This record gives sequence, structure tokens and C-alpha cells, in this order.
Amino acid sequence: MGIDTTRTIEIKQSPWEMLKLLAIGIGFIATSIFIAYQGSVLYIAIGIFGLVFFGALTLFVIWRLLTQFGAVVTISPGGVRDKRVAADTIPWSAITDISTWSAYNQPAIILAIRPEVEKRLKLSMITADGLAIASQGLSLGHDALLDTLLAYWHRAGGGPD
Repeated sequence: MGIDTTRTIEIKQSPWEMLKLLAIGIGFIATSIFIAYQGSVLYIAIGIFGLVFFGALTLFVIWRLLTQFGAVVTISPGGVRDKRVAADTIPWSAITDISTWSAYNQPAIILAIRPEVEKRLKLSMITADGLAIASQGLSLGHDALLDTLLAYWHRAGGGPD
């Protein structure tokens, strides 16, 4: 069955996925503390580094759990909006390419945007290397999100001929 590209889809944050990330973060913090208590200077340094690094990531997950309500990603016939990335809806006509990227087995969808449009967007502070839509923590999986974005983009006239 195809994707109905005439309607607006609102994708919310999955609280269960976020709680899973929180549990993983707490596990890494506990492991870092355990390593730091092994006694040698090297273990203490590694443990402190892990505590700071994983502590910061865990605080970020907690912040997301407490502040992200409603739709995180909105896909409509007019464009796509990921409120984690940009405050504005990105029109399909401004997107020149949709691709995927992965680091440490965490995939993301990369939107290549026309430079003149990208300059006008109110981008969030976490947008560093282009407009990446991470599917982690969302109620829709990566492949389904990618298929949906591509279907809407192609319907709007984007993509290869």
C-alpha cells in the first residue's frame, strides 16, 4: 500500500525509545564510576571522562523527555519540519536531495537545502553538519520515515526524473 501524500503526518517522540536511551545512559554512567574506582590513574581518568561524557548525553535525553511535547517532525504536502532542527517548515521545492548518513550505527536522514533558503531558516543550535533528521527516539522508524519523506518529496516534483 502506498503512502498518502495528501495528508499531514505528525510524528511524535516515543517516550519508550527515550526511556531506553535514558537507561543506556545511566548504565554507561554506572560503568564509568565502576572504572574510576579501579584505583590506577589511567582508570580514574577514563572513568571521569566517561562520567562527564555520558552524564552530558544523559542530561540531554532528560531535557528532551521534559521539553519535547507534541509533534517533533511534521510532514505535509507543503514541506517538512523537524522542530529539533529548524523552527520553520522547509518547502519541498527547497530540498535538492535526500540521503542517509550513519555514525556508530545511528542513521540520520540528510536534507540538502538550497543555500538561499537555508540562510533564511531559523536553525537550532544542534544543527552543525547540514539538516539532519534523526529517527532515533521517534515513534516512526528510520526506514518508514525515509520512505515517507521521499514519497512527499517526489510528489512535490523533487528527486530524479
